Amino acid sequence: MSLDTLFQQILLTEQQLAEQTQKIKDVKIAIIRCNERIKSVTEQYGKSKEELDEKAQQLSAMRLQYDLAKKYENQMLKQIEELLCQKSHLREHLSKIKRAAKEEEENFLQEISKFNSDFSLKANRETVFKSQTHTVLLDLEKEVESIYKEKELMSCTNSHMSSIAEEKRALLLELQSLNDIDEGFYHIKSKR
Repeated sequence: MSLDTLFQQILLTEQQLAEQTQKIKDVKIAIIRCNERIKSVTEQYGKSKEELDEKAQQLSAMRLQYDLAKKYENQMLKQIEELLCQKSHLREHLSKIKRAAKEEEENFLQEISKFNSDFSLKANRETVFKSQTHTVLLDLEKEVESIYKEKELMSCTNSHMSSIAEEKRALLLELQSLNDIDEGFYHIKSKR
């Protein structure tokens, strides 16, 4: 082999080595860039994962709140339905009571009208009043008459009492006349 050929081969080898070294450098630079991209993407992935976990927790909390709100809404709807049903029953009961009260009032008014017409209270109030007054007066007159009769009966049955009363009157008159005589004597004595 000649020296020129050898030299050319060495130059070619050096050139290839330089090219390969350049390629290795390019590959290393590409690997570094890829590593940086991987690191950047990994960081973004971590951040995205954290954000996603946070949003998942928020979503879970919101779902829980939604479920609770839905249950509360269902309970409120049931209560509203029960209250509306109760209101309906109470209205029916109230209307029954009002009807019964109206019927009772009408019956009462009919009874009063019947009573008034039976006893002619509307038309003959003055007559009834006069009749009652006359009855009271008759009762009072009967009472006075019975008192007089009792008095007469007592005076008749107590004739002994009346004779004693007459005797008492006579004695009082006699006592009076004696007192008068005694006074007369007393005046005469005092004049002497």
